[in-house]
Amino acid sequence: MAKGTASMSSRTEMRSVTAVSRGGHGPLVEYSGVSVSYGELVAISNVSFSVERSEILCIIGPNGAGKTTLLRMTSGLLRPTSGQIWFGGLRIDTMPAHRIAALGATQMFQDIQLFDNMSVLDNVMTGAHVWSDGGLIGSSLRLAAIVDEERRIRRAAVEQLSLVGLTGVLHEFPAALSWGERKLVGLARALMCRPTLLLLDEPYGGLDTEEIDRLSRMLRTLKSEGMTILMVEHLTDVVMDVADRVVVLHYGELLAEGTPDTIREDERVIATYLGD
Repeated sequence: MAKGTASMSSRTEMRSVTAVSRGGHGPLVEYSGVSVSYGELVAISNVSFSVERSEILCIIGPNGAGKTTLLRMTSGLLRPTSGQIWFGGLRIDTMPAHRIAALGATQMFQDIQLFDNMSVLDNVMTGAHVWSDGGLIGSSLRLAAIVDEERRIRRAAVEQLSLVGLTGVLHEFPAALSWGERKLVGLARALMCRPTLLLLDEPYGGLDTEEIDRLSRMLRTLKSEGMTILMVEHLTDVVMDVADRVVVLHYGELLAEGTPDTIREDERVIATYLGD
């Protein structure tokens, strides 16, 4: 199959999948006895917990605890060795990543990977690939419907950049941005996918105080609009401020879970991670 045909087929398949609704009852994500091993190295060991709808759940733990591994399994970039993962009542641990994305799970990585030869606006517009009907062939022919769709995508991208406070750099290139601004562009691009579940891997890293406050306000707004956020983060003060619940991993095992107040007072968490 030609590369262009394969790409078009993938987009068609993604659009044919019904995204998981933000509404409904019961947990949005469920992990049941999930384990990941690399030979004799156990990265995740028999972890079970759930993520409720419209909540911000933060995963904390020391380096090597398995936090990023858990996110990668959720987005389909890594398959568990054993156990099951459910998203909106659908088992996803055997699904390819693009199908999970079409269901409404979007991950923002630590390494933002912006396109350096594209403007900020164009970078954010690429996030529409999950739901866009356009293709390279249609765009080259400048069909009226495709042109209209491109305008809609552009307007949506401007809205997302406004949300993260970056309308002043629409036509800049990534090289001109600070690290914090680059991360916010990456977040705007992730939001262009219209996720039901937003997976964030250390989104606060490299942000200054003003950017941290802006991001926290934005995450609360997204939650109030029905989005569910699963986030890995090292800044414990931020976690305790923004999270509804916290999961603590330690050497791949579930050490504790609960509200921020519960986690602050958990003696095992204090001894292994939070300190005095």
